[in-house]
Amino acid sequence: MIFNSLKKEALIILSDIHSIGVLLILPVAFMLIMTFAMSGQSQDVIGKINIKVTSVDKNLYVDAYQEYLQQQGFKITTEDKVADLVIHLPDDFEERLLTGLSAKSISLTLKASISPSMQPTVIQLIYAGFSKLRLHAYMLDSGDLDDQTSLLEQISQVEKSTDVEQYFALNIAEKSLASPTLYSVPSWIIFGIYFIVLPVSITVINEQQNGTLIRLKTFPISTSHYFFTKVSAFCLLSTVQFIILTLIGIFAVPLITAQPAITVNSWALYTVSALIIVISANALAFTIAALVSSYEQAIVLGGGINILLAAISGFMVPMNIMPEIMANIASWSPLYWSAEIIRATFMESNTDLIFSYLTNLLLFSVISLTIARFLFVIKIRKLMWN
Repeated sequence: MIFNSLKKEALIILSDIHSIGVLLILPVAFMLIMTFAMSGQSQDVIGKINIKVTSVDKNLYVDAYQEYLQQQGFKITTEDKVADLVIHLPDDFEERLLTGLSAKSISLTLKASISPSMQPTVIQLIYAGFSKLRLHAYMLDSGDLDDQTSLLEQISQVEKSTDVEQYFALNIAEKSLASPTLYSVPSWIIFGIYFIVLPVSITVINEQQNGTLIRLKTFPISTSHYFFTKVSAFCLLSTVQFIILTLIGIFAVPLITAQPAITVNSWALYTVSALIIVISANALAFTIAALVSSYEQAIVLGGGINILLAAISGFMVPMNIMPEIMANIASWSPLYWSAEIIRATFMESNTDLIFSYLTNLLLFSVISLTIARFLFVIKIRKLMWN
């Protein structure tokens, strides 16, 4: 029974390019797009920002400030049209740099070409450049810098004085979310798995319209038996989908995007996790399928819920920049639990956390399947009555 059901569902999905696109092509495309998008370093972004420094008089400190800004990675321009940021220095800038500039005397204007997410980083780099300039002026005034040397030589000496890297011993985890693949691959594997909701919903609607669900009462099986057979068939299909997406995400995506390779630390734990995730995805899918009665409802409710859950689960917007209330909501999302489980198996994270999320998913699956079976039985009874 399960084999025949699996064969039927597989043939339906393989004959429907839209289902293949939703289950395989879409998540793979998102993996590649998001990995490429996140792989750009912030320094690359800074290097594209043009700064114009305006002052009534050109002097040593104005020139030095521009050099320090270039040291931070910015480009200096004299044209208003190409400037992304304008710094206007006060008239008494040279005289009062050490003795004390008045509050708000330096005007800093950021144009719309600098995105809101980059503005804090840009502003901090501007401040850092000004701090080095103040140190430069102090060292000249105290005689630590030779005013007979060139400006570039003076700046080089100041840079050495402010280089504190030698004092720090960095201990960075071998794997961290700094790698775009470790962020995007788990997210979009899960996104694809939970999109099984559309093929499930469409199949149930087709069986409703062609009379299969009505004829079910003539079969020598119970409604519950038919329901769980169908769930088992789609779980097997989702398992195959999970394997394909895993192979693409682990081996193909890092190679194509030139990112660090991904390794699974425990294949046994990954396998168990994958099976539980597949069950939870299908549990949600059958709950929604039992609620909808048309293709339009399936697309809006099924696809909409999946996209909304992906959005609040940190797939599209990183959790660390979400408002606290959204982050709290995400912690109750099955997609968030699923993605964190996969990510944790890549990062050698605490297994207690993995088991905690697996427990949440199992509880979610049991509740969802119970509701789905109840709604499925009601759907068939209504069809028989009509």
